Amino acid sequence: MKKNVLQSICKSLCLPALLFFASTAILQAQQPAAQAANNNPPPPYLRFKTIPPFELRGINGQMISRDQLEKRNGTVIMFFSPDCHHCVAQVEWMKKDISKFDKYNLVLATYQPMETLVEFIRKFQLSEWKNLYIGRDEKFFLPTYFRITNLPFIATYNKKGELLKAFDGNAATELIIQSLQ
Repeated sequence: MKKNVLQSICKSLCLPALLFFASTAILQAQQPAAQAANNNPPPPYLRFKTIPPFELRGINGQMISRDQLEKRNGTVIMFFSPDCHHCVAQVEWMKKDISKFDKYNLVLATYQPMETLVEFIRKFQLSEWKNLYIGRDEKFFLPTYFRITNLPFIATYNKKGELLKAFDGNAATELIIQSLQ
């Protein structure tokens, strides 16, 4: 009889206690993940899905901003480094198909020194690109805004200025053009 009493007490107390401790453990395990998500919100470009309010210093000293972009079918923003071989490859790919970008604004930005940028423009004859806005991001705004981890970083926007796609690293020209359509 003592055994039956102990079994019934255990069933009535142990099962609820076990469920309580198990659910508490699950909730505590989820808390750090939830806190981490709150402490690490998505990058600004995913929260504010429009062309960012950038300012670039052009090679002739003038400031280039989002408000100066022509009304076109879309915009491509590429953050790059002139001495990055992935970035050089990206520009070479785009240059081969530059006519496919005629309907779009091309914004190329770097943080590298102006002399390096000028040499890059000369080397790749980028001054021939009629829809190009290129300059130095002196405030290091775009890397923070996009939380860039790989170069080149490319973001595409439609003609309303709404984010379409972001490419972290190289992207085939066809993929960039497809994202704009």
